[in-house]
Amino acid sequence: VSIASQANVILKVMFKDCCNKQALTENMHAVRALEKKSDAIAFKLNEDITSGAISPNLIDDLIESTHLADNIVDIIFYLSRELSRMAKANITDLELHQEVEWAEVYTRLLNLVDQSLPKLQLMLSTGSVPQILQLRTEIEAIEETGDDIKDAGFDKLYSMASDLHFLQFYHYSEMLHKSDDILDTCEDLSDVLVSIVTSILK
Repeated sequence: VSIASQANVILKVMFKDCCNKQALTENMHAVRALEKKSDAIAFKLNEDITSGAISPNLIDDLIESTHLADNIVDIIFYLSRELSRMAKANITDLELHQEVEWAEVYTRLLNLVDQSLPKLQLMLSTGSVPQILQLRTEIEAIEETGDDIKDAGFDKLYSMASDLHFLQFYHYSEMLHKSDDILDTCEDLSDVLVSIVTSILK
């Protein structure tokens, strides 16, 4: 989750300078390095979970939580690659303006990710069950706000579809889906963490 926070910071920088091809490539490689680090940690954690003296009813949830946390970093890396690729397409000045305009929409979603990730970290570090349940509720509310931003983005996208190249339409659509997927994954992880705590207390 800490790695995801670092990667999200870099991705937001990429959106701020979404027309600078060299900077996009460099930052994409920085996110890639974090994604590889996350994969290595997830692999080791899965090994520890499956080889340790852990109750069988917890193993699946622990493995799932590891997968979800790593998947957040994977999605951020995907977005960084997509952003870097699109910058290398032969696009006009008008399309560059649209890239900047859409970057603001994605940044709003990533700002919500910045709110969710610290709450996940607190869920992982606190020993208070009421606090864990409250944090889960807060993460759910953030995800619902993200859904509203995503839906408004798709309304906007379809309203301007006739003026877009098919590659632009696909790109903007994919970026909307994936940005929202990060928030969905944060919520899914919070659900699994609550499930783990509930199982322990039974």
